[in-house]
Amino acid sequence: MLKVNNRMVIMTKAPVFLTMLMLLALTACTPPSATKQYYPEIVIPEKRVEAPIESPPVSVGESTPKEGQAPSGGTSQVHKTVTTPSVPAESPAVLALVQEADDNSASGQLENAAATLERAIRIQPRNALLWQKLAEVRLKQNQPGLAEDLAKKSNVMAKDNKTLVGKNWTIIAEARRQKGDVEGAVEADAKAKR
Repeated sequence: MLKVNNRMVIMTKAPVFLTMLMLLALTACTPPSATKQYYPEIVIPEKRVEAPIESPPVSVGESTPKEGQAPSGGTSQVHKTVTTPSVPAESPAVLALVQEADDNSASGQLENAAATLERAIRIQPRNALLWQKLAEVRLKQNQPGLAEDLAKKSNVMAKDNKTLVGKNWTIIAEARRQKGDVEGAVEADAKAKR
């Protein structure tokens, strides 16, 4: 019942109103994490396709302890150093994506080229060449800041590949020119010629 103007009025919708009021009060007291629905993660097993992939040669250097140094364990020991290339072997999928990106870039479809290269990078994130190609596309899209960052990332991965590092510094120089940083561009050009 509700008292209005000193009269008693019977509320016919009181049960519905009170129920809604209680639900609202309970909802306000519920932490946000309790309202999220649980969706279990579905794991789909990968199908492995055995395809011959040629990888670049790996150099193995051997060294022996220097004169005057005692080998550990009292016996002569040979230390092996394995040097891996800075650009990993590309899978057939990555090769196909790079070809598609090159075709898109040549035909002026720069956004498609960038998206394709990003897909290839998800497959091989440590491939310095893919980062360099994406930097080139971003430079063509007049995104010099992003192009410079991508070229720098490629340089970090391509430490020993002087050709790729030189191309990255050329991209960095052009990106700096586009941003109006003439001094930075001259510095990057000098690094590109080393």
